Amino acid sequence: MAKFDLIGLGNALVDSEFHVTDSFLKKKGFEKGTMHLVDSDEQTNLLNSLEKEYGKPSLACGGSATNTIFAASILGSSCSYICKVGNDKNGNFYLDDLSDAGVNIDHSVMLDSNINSGTCTVMVSPDAERTMSTCLGISSDLSATDVADEIFNDSKLIYLEGYMMSGDDSYDACMEAIRLAKSKYVQIAFTLSDPNIVSAFKERMLNVLNSKVDVLFCNDEEAKVITDLENLENAIKKLGEYSKKVFVTLGSKGAMILENSDIEYVEGYKVDPIDTNGAGDMFAGAVLNRLLGGCSNEEAAKFGCFLASRGVTVFGPRLQREDYLKYQKEFNSL
Repeated sequence: MAKFDLIGLGNALVDSEFHVTDSFLKKKGFEKGTMHLVDSDEQTNLLNSLEKEYGKPSLACGGSATNTIFAASILGSSCSYICKVGNDKNGNFYLDDLSDAGVNIDHSVMLDSNINSGTCTVMVSPDAERTMSTCLGISSDLSATDVADEIFNDSKLIYLEGYMMSGDDSYDACMEAIRLAKSKYVQIAFTLSDPNIVSAFKERMLNVLNSKVDVLFCNDEEAKVITDLENLENAIKKLGEYSKKVFVTLGSKGAMILENSDIEYVEGYKVDPIDTNGAGDMFAGAVLNRLLGGCSNEEAAKFGCFLASRGVTVFGPRLQREDYLKYQKEFNSL
């Protein structure tokens, strides 16, 4: 029996969330619904502007792969996470939060450094869309040498995030993880993460995809950007050349699944959204939890849509821990 169902590899970011107006985003030059990479000075200036206008933010241990691993762990999967943080307030907060959720952090790295832990400023507009400003900090220094060979000896699947394409070291770490996973017959799941990241680092994304993965996650826009195809079904079929299973989220409309050239549609759940930050990550965590438990693609996607629909009704990238279990039980009784 494998020690870990799921290993995560990704950027370690502490989220600071604010409710903002559309006019604030426009004034600051942000394209709504996307992620923007910034340096530490730009992040500090933005945070100061936000706190002056909207008050103190809510804080959460974030990062795309982190949110996915967090959800899967609470839902019952045995998980470990590989990341890099600084020995600072945010770094300690981050690792403590993961550990409290039952995630093994033995292979995460904490460094004494003049480079701070990574942060993400999340701005949620009135339509519940999230726009993000990310300063990767020391998390982008996660390198191939930080990916321990031994963790792959007793694991089922590794989950990698597309945001890692943005740094030379983190990209190398991702490719090393793929090499080790394939050598140890560990399954690989990959998420494209964000349309801007796909566009900016398409060559690296395609290098990952050309290595052939087992499970691929993306939304409809990311699918079109990575394939250069406007027709969504054609884009999904193209993605099937890179991955055995493809899960494409459609927001409130649900999801589409591809395996063996066959496309299935899973309907979404209607709710009144408050904050879409982390919805795709939560979807992936729920799907992987079900797939690792032996469920069908359709059931896994239905659970993913169900849990994500509950996630967008609260502020922040994730639910309260007891709510994951409550909604898991509720879904199981449907």
